[in-house]
Amino acid sequence: MQLDVGTLSVVTVFVMALLGALLVFAGLQNRSIRAPMWWGAAHIVGAAGLGLVTSRGQMSDFISIGVGNGLILLGYGLTWAGARVFDGRKVHPLVVVAAPLLWIVACRLPGIADDINLRVVIVSAMLAMLAAATAEEFWHGREEPLMSRWPTVIVLFAYAAALLARIPATYFSPILEGHSLLSGLSFAVLAFGTLLFTVVMAFLLLNMTKERTELQHKINAMVDPLSGVANRRAFLSGSGRLFSQQAVDHEPLAMLLFDLDRFKEVNDRFGHATGDQVLQAFAKTATKTLGPEVLFGRIGGEEFASLLPVGDLGEAVAIADRVRRNFADAAARFGDRDLKPTVSIGVTLGLDSRCEVEDLLAVADEALYRAKANGRDRVEVNDPEEQGEALAHAPSIVPIIGAARVGAAA
Repeated sequence: MQLDVGTLSVVTVFVMALLGALLVFAGLQNRSIRAPMWWGAAHIVGAAGLGLVTSRGQMSDFISIGVGNGLILLGYGLTWAGARVFDGRKVHPLVVVAAPLLWIVACRLPGIADDINLRVVIVSAMLAMLAAATAEEFWHGREEPLMSRWPTVIVLFAYAAALLARIPATYFSPILEGHSLLSGLSFAVLAFGTLLFTVVMAFLLLNMTKERTELQHKINAMVDPLSGVANRRAFLSGSGRLFSQQAVDHEPLAMLLFDLDRFKEVNDRFGHATGDQVLQAFAKTATKTLGPEVLFGRIGGEEFASLLPVGDLGEAVAIADRVRRNFADAAARFGDRDLKPTVSIGVTLGLDSRCEVEDLLAVADEALYRAKANGRDRVEVNDPEEQGEALAHAPSIVPIIGAARVGAAA
């Protein structure tokens, strides 16, 4: 059975509307990602426009050609808006409706209304521009690891190129009174291309939404929701990667173990809301001081840890004390004369990549305990003479003669 242009167009209308409904349903299923609602609306509006264009001859040219192509342009504008929403950028409504309005105004001008070839050139150029603009929007968000983003960009640019190719094709094979030698073939190819583009784009957009949802779940599983830094699971996973890298470059790794001083008293005196703000302030201060690339996480309660490559133990102590001082300044607004939020820090150093992260945490915890016992708001490093058997299970600890203490008592 041979399909003509009309049959292909009708099939495209129904498929586009069905895929639009599917995208809207996907948007309703996951309200945290609003872009599918825009894309679904774009497909439905585009289907309505294509339906009007297909009915040419059964109603006025202004309705079938002017309004029909205007709705198709509006659908492309909504797709562009959905791309911006997907990547968290602001939508400009005037940009969405600019092309449809310009097209409808152009269709009322005598020189354009009477020239079908000029109308084809104009609408093709507008559609190509919107497709390329949508591809550019997706390109801007390329840092997000979504595999479907790249084929989406490629398909949009390829479709924009195909639309632009209609312009010279129209020039070399103009349509005369609705008929030309190649008009049937060209419009059949266009109808089939539109159908194929619609199906592929809907699949890619749905897949991008799925990938975004999976990525968010993965991030949520690795991030502490209150402080916004890595949770214990993510910290241990990152530590494993650092130990693997240490086996290659043999650079010392410093373990910094942080514990907020008198945190229960802060909660009891100022309330849990203030306690949460103190935790968030410490996470923000430590992240800013250590740098965004340094492994840092909340490993439980008011306890945080960081594992980072350093030159020697002195550098590790200096970094820890910088975090202590910066936090004391940042958190002063949460306390009063009798109780000010501070942090105690235990520091140790590892050289052997075969060491387990729990070994370093255990030795750093001993140093942290001394920091608490010696007055809080200070940095302590591990003392092999005091650790005894603990160090026997942690061969990566650099021997330090005597206890080193930095900071002032709170």
